[in-house]
Amino acid sequence: MANGFLLTAEAIKKLRQDHATIKNRVRRLESMVSNIRPNMAKEDHVLVKVTEEIEGRTTTTLGKGKADIQDVDIDSDEEATYKDATEVASYGAEPTNRNIDVYNDSLIPIPVDSIIRVSRNFRSGLWLPNMETQTAIAKTTGAITARSGTTAGSGTVSIYYLTSAGVLTDTGETVSAYNIAGGAVNGATFITIKRVEGSPFWVVDMEDCG
Repeated sequence: MANGFLLTAEAIKKLRQDHATIKNRVRRLESMVSNIRPNMAKEDHVLVKVTEEIEGRTTTTLGKGKADIQDVDIDSDEEATYKDATEVASYGAEPTNRNIDVYNDSLIPIPVDSIIRVSRNFRSGLWLPNMETQTAIAKTTGAITARSGTTAGSGTVSIYYLTSAGVLTDTGETVSAYNIAGGAVNGATFITIKRVEGSPFWVVDMEDCG
């Protein structure tokens, strides 16, 4: 008869407890790795929220400012949202926002709270903004006041879009629009508005003067 070992009921119970403990620890490690892995990957294009004004370029010297990297994810209502991306500096430490320096090659500064896309420069590794001008069709809900000195006028407009049949259709969304002209814009007037991508400020571009 071959020699062997007999496990007591107490020993089997202890093995089961050890197995459960190891299983829980593995799950915690897997969770930590899944949170850390995206931060370790070399990203070349990210969405950021400006936390410190990114100054405009001065001659050949790029402007600079701070921004928090944003995560884009699906929430419990199956809606895509963005939020501050975080990272854990060391085990047990509180997560911190992933803050980066952004360098601006434009003459126009980028204000705080702007949401913009940035790309990493291949040679230097520096982050640079991808800024584009956005244009929208709008209709004033009331008069947009005229500029006074260096203070732009302002008012509220409804955003419209053009259908394939050429019909101007209200989206139901409203935004504030600023007027840099010396004359006011009447209410119930179709206009176009512009802004630099990520900027919260829309500016009147064209007014229906018919």
